[in-house]
Amino acid sequence: MTRDPDSRGAVPVPLADLLRLAYGAQAAQLVYAAAKLGLADLLKDGRVATADLAAAAGVDAALLRRVLRGLVSLGVLDEAAGDQFALTEMGQYLRSERPDSVQPRAIFNTEVLQPGWAELLHTLRTGESGLERAFGMPLYDYLTAHPAIGAQFDRTMASEARYRLGPAVAAYDFSRFGTIVDVGGGSGALLVEILRAYDGPRGILFDLPPVAERARQHIAAAGLADRCTAVGGNALEAVPEGADAYLLSNFLIFMGDERAAGILRRCRAAMVESGSVLLIEWVMPAGGEAADPYNFWDTTARDLIMLSGYGAPGGRARTAEEFRALLEAGGLTLAGIIPTMAPVSVIEAIPR
Repeated sequence: MTRDPDSRGAVPVPLADLLRLAYGAQAAQLVYAAAKLGLADLLKDGRVATADLAAAAGVDAALLRRVLRGLVSLGVLDEAAGDQFALTEMGQYLRSERPDSVQPRAIFNTEVLQPGWAELLHTLRTGESGLERAFGMPLYDYLTAHPAIGAQFDRTMASEARYRLGPAVAAYDFSRFGTIVDVGGGSGALLVEILRAYDGPRGILFDLPPVAERARQHIAAAGLADRCTAVGGNALEAVPEGADAYLLSNFLIFMGDERAAGILRRCRAAMVESGSVLLIEWVMPAGGEAADPYNFWDTTARDLIMLSGYGAPGGRARTAEEFRALLEAGGLTLAGIIPTMAPVSVIEAIPR
């Protein structure tokens, strides 16, 4: 008689995968410890013995060895004879000097986002922000009250923006515009990327006054002060007038429909009649729509971060139909959704 392989003690692949997910917090903590201790930077030149790593990181060698082997099990490190460890290809992305480093995101996820995940059931039952419940105050108040964590937030935003900006600029032709207003443009990284890629357009970065002042310095450092200005203001009240493109990147995901539609209406009223509104956002697949597995994960992860209380109530990743309805509420018509090489898309809208 042939016996079922599972009866010999083999763990079915679906069960093994589910167990890894159930213990996912353990994996996140291992990656966090590696990021916080700077292990990837200590290993950037090759294999290092545990004792030397521990001395450099200021931790106990015997305890660190157990964490290192945990990282080996995740594929972040390799172990060799002689109690030595080295970075894998995956682990290289934890090196702090890489432009695509995930070190800031790994730290931010554990220090800021994970307390909100612990409140997920409470959020589902009450609709209340998990992060606000965990911190005793809204997230942005918490970041202000804890400057070191606020600085970590800024580093995280800068590091994760890099993987969106280049692909978005490469996917869409911005050369046809005379003036581009980047609403909520933050540091100006996106406008700088666009203006470097296209000689014709001029840029106006629009954000809250303190943010606009920091952006002005960034724009000047990029050598683009003659083509780009930074203007302080509040998009909930008004936006600069007379441009032919209004760009909102990673912006509307933070807010509910009513507030988002109001900002879109202000952009519609301010722009020239032949102008466009461009959103760079995650588009949530729905109804069995085909999706790249990583892009789908990244989009749902972004949506769940909004659910945790990271954004304002109602903030979320929207489906294509939800974007269509939102744009119509803002006096606009969806003209097209252009995918990029990143999980985000460029969503183009024109006046209705």
